[in-house]
Amino acid sequence: MKIDLEKIIVKIKFVEEKKLKAIIGLDFGDFVIKGFRVQESQFKNIRGDNLWFTPPTYQAGGRHHPIFFMPTKELWEKLGLKVWDEYDKQSREYHKKRLGVTDEELT
Repeated sequence: MKIDLEKIIVKIKFVEEKKLKAIIGLDFGDFVIKGFRVQESQFKNIRGDNLWFTPPTYQAGGRHHPIFFMPTKELWEKLGLKVWDEYDKQSREYHKKRLGVTDEELT
């Protein structure tokens, strides 16, 4: 099954916790995977922000193990770029609505 990254719908729920910033669901059309996270990080992401995008995990033996994998690092990075684009767009809208400000006031 080939997945067209352009057709994936990114659904973001913003969270106001310490390091956790959002929970993300990816809608692939025939199925949805929820539980991706955006968290603060000491390392910069591909866009230069101190945020990190991680797949859903399960915990066993005191460790977290990912349950979502992309076949190549290149494909994961392309998915990450799509997520960051949507995160930026939805984050602006979320903060405008939450703070009751306009685009000009938010910049």
